[in-house]
Amino acid sequence: MTAGMFRCVRCISVFAIGLFAARPACADSLNLAWDPNADTVSGYAVYVGVQSGTYTSRFDVGGATAFTYSSATGGQRYCFSVAAYTSAGESPKSSEVCGYSNRYPVLTNPGNQSSTVGQSLSLQLQGSDPDGQPVSYTASGLPAGISLMASTGFISGAGTTAGTFSVTARVSDGVLSSSAQTFTWTMATAPTQPPPDTTLPLISITSPTSVSSYTSSGSSITVGGTSSDNVGVTQVTWTNSLGGSGTAAGTTSWSSGAIALLGGTNLITVSARDAAGNVGIDTLSVTYTIAPPPPPPPPPTPSSVVLSGQLAPAKWRRYAQLSWTTAPWSYVNVYRNGVRISRTSNDGSFTDSLRSSGSYTYKVCDTRSTACSNTVTLYY
Repeated sequence: MTAGMFRCVRCISVFAIGLFAARPACADSLNLAWDPNADTVSGYAVYVGVQSGTYTSRFDVGGATAFTYSSATGGQRYCFSVAAYTSAGESPKSSEVCGYSNRYPVLTNPGNQSSTVGQSLSLQLQGSDPDGQPVSYTASGLPAGISLMASTGFISGAGTTAGTFSVTARVSDGVLSSSAQTFTWTMATAPTQPPPDTTLPLISITSPTSVSSYTSSGSSITVGGTSSDNVGVTQVTWTNSLGGSGTAAGTTSWSSGAIALLGGTNLITVSARDAAGNVGIDTLSVTYTIAPPPPPPPPPTPSSVVLSGQLAPAKWRRYAQLSWTTAPWSYVNVYRNGVRISRTSNDGSFTDSLRSSGSYTYKVCDTRSTACSNTVTLYY
């Protein structure tokens, strides 16, 4: 007779080769079942042991084809075999089946841990039960300020005490507990932070002057100087109150480059900045006066050019003949009744053809200015 094994929760059922049928499970019990022998037998004997092939107990179950071993200890492995017997004797034992009523849960060692006092931390313990039972966790020796959630195995918190702690963790299914997993948790002291740098850099303008004001004769100026700091100056910048800004070249010895000036008072501010964001400044007030353009040469007075005119008769019309004293002009504009009628060379004469009778007023003017001659009026 041979037998097979079926595992269900904490119980084991054993079947002979043939039709397999599960038996109800029971806590800390092992259930076996087998098919009846094909030959007529008087009954069956069940052999039980904790080592394979070695049996310490024999149970005569008569003609039953099932047996419940109710004295199983959780976590202990048991092996079973069945033999048939008649009045003539006992048959050879069946093939052996072995199993547990309850197996030990398992916890994975998380390895040694390192953290810093005051910093938040977390660690998830990994435990399981081979029988699929829910598990809970325990841990001893955790650093102060750190706690374990028993139902999930999640460790969290922030350590409050420096040192090296030996932690022992287990997982349990409510009956059996896993082997202890021990690891160290090193809690380091938080590093001491240096005091913040609050020292302002020093900066001085030394060129074009070391005093606070300066008068510039040009439309731009270059400012230079020195700066220093207890740690180090990282950048020197400048701004002009009338517009413009930039970054100077250099730090301990620096130069702004050309700064454009506008008419009036230009307040130049230079700033030295260190890595901590501290800023030191110095200023220079630069006055720049824009010289007015030279005035244009005065135009010749009208009396310097004297215009005269007369009417000259013709067959069908008359002409106005104008003449004037030569002026220092290259060209003149000739005006009739306030309207320019010609631009001509300044040769001192001009003839205008008249088509109808009336009064006509003339003058000549410089083409490059507002200077004009006197006016003359002719009647036709």
